[in-house]
Amino acid sequence: MKERLIKNLGLKILSLFLAFIIWLIVVNVSNPLVNNRREIPLDIENDQVLAAARRAYEIVGKNTVTVSFDVHARDIYKVQPSDFRAYIDLSELYDVTGSVPVKVEVLKNDDIYYNVSSRPGVVQVKTEDIQTKPFEVMAEAEGRAADGYDFAGIALSPDIVTVEGPMSQVGLINHVGVKINIDGISSDTEGQTMLQFYDGNGKELPLDERVHTDVDETGVNYTVYVNKIKEVSLDFEVEGTAAPGYRYIGVECPKRSVLVTGSRSGLASLNVLVISSPVLDIDGATQDKTVTVDIREFLPEGVRIADSENPNIEIRILVEPLVKKSVELDEGAIAVTGKEEGWEYRLEPSRISVTVRGLKEDLEELSSEDLEASMNFAGLSEGVHPGVLHFEESERFDVVSYGEFQVEVTPPGGMEETGIHTHEPVGGEEGTEGSPEQALQADGPGITDPAAEAGAPPVPASGDEEKETAASE
Repeated sequence: MKERLIKNLGLKILSLFLAFIIWLIVVNVSNPLVNNRREIPLDIENDQVLAAARRAYEIVGKNTVTVSFDVHARDIYKVQPSDFRAYIDLSELYDVTGSVPVKVEVLKNDDIYYNVSSRPGVVQVKTEDIQTKPFEVMAEAEGRAADGYDFAGIALSPDIVTVEGPMSQVGLINHVGVKINIDGISSDTEGQTMLQFYDGNGKELPLDERVHTDVDETGVNYTVYVNKIKEVSLDFEVEGTAAPGYRYIGVECPKRSVLVTGSRSGLASLNVLVISSPVLDIDGATQDKTVTVDIREFLPEGVRIADSENPNIEIRILVEPLVKKSVELDEGAIAVTGKEEGWEYRLEPSRISVTVRGLKEDLEELSSEDLEASMNFAGLSEGVHPGVLHFEESERFDVVSYGEFQVEVTPPGGMEETGIHTHEPVGGEEGTEGSPEQALQADGPGITDPAAEAGAPPVPASGDEEKETAASE
């Protein structure tokens, strides 16, 4: 038996070796090893080392690596990206070059993988200082409040936030703000919104995830305030007096009311907005004066102009020259008082020329009745007396002068004895009520005649002077 086993031993060993080789060939031909790869994310370990040093980091290039491995053809279906984990350890960062080696772990099915490696095998990590900076939060309203309401403002909580991140990122931020839609609101509104970052041109900045604020998750709370709008009429207080021979006649303004808003208490007591300003002074004016006034200067505390209104208004103060006109006054247009019963009163001449001064428009249709002339005969004795007329004050005109005349007074029966011809008594029946007596003064109220200002003698004027005045007119 022993001889059988050892007989041709070399051939037997050779046959076994050839059988193994053939087996390997068969196995590899039917289930060969093939190279494969998967793209997997790159994890970061020990980043707290840089955080403790107040340093921010950034992977240069992609945040993934390609894992290369060999696997039998029949096991390819088992390959999953989750079988691998690639990572870098920032505690191994080499500051000079900024490089860190990539490490790969096989988490599952490690028996089917051969020659596992990563590409790239080293990644570059860029680091920079971390900056912390506070910013005031700016609120921007978008849209318009409902009709009849005005946007009053936005309150934010918090109104200051702290931004932290890489210096290169934080340095791009010009301001931090929020946008809030107020379209159609008619009452105070609360809400919450997230922050947005803006550059110096007001454009939104797309900052990366390394930038954080102390309100990242909660955002900021806001309250939008709106007030009712009220229409208030305008009134103008003009100061001063126009030059002699001119008169202030009023104010022209294209805007007679203004829309305001504010607190309820402030609006409740405001019905008329009085514009009183030194620029409305017309002292010595000889022509119209146009000024521009900012309404906001005259608003009470707690009230402001509505957003839709222009705060500047143009005001035109109107000044016109005065003209003169002669009016013929007959006896029938004079109201008399103080007549004695049975006595006769006669004017000589019976028609009196009265010179008045005023605006051309007011004097065009002025009649003798408009003068409201009156005389008082009380206490006049028999004989001839100088006549004195009294005129009611008027805003339309001033009486400058009137022609000289006389009053002839005759007691009962006196005309028959003397043979004097009589005519109808002045002013009609005795007892006619006249206007209240007012003595005419050449320099009286409302008279702005340059001659009177210069000290001209008071009226009544002489007949020659009256004729001269009438001729000049």
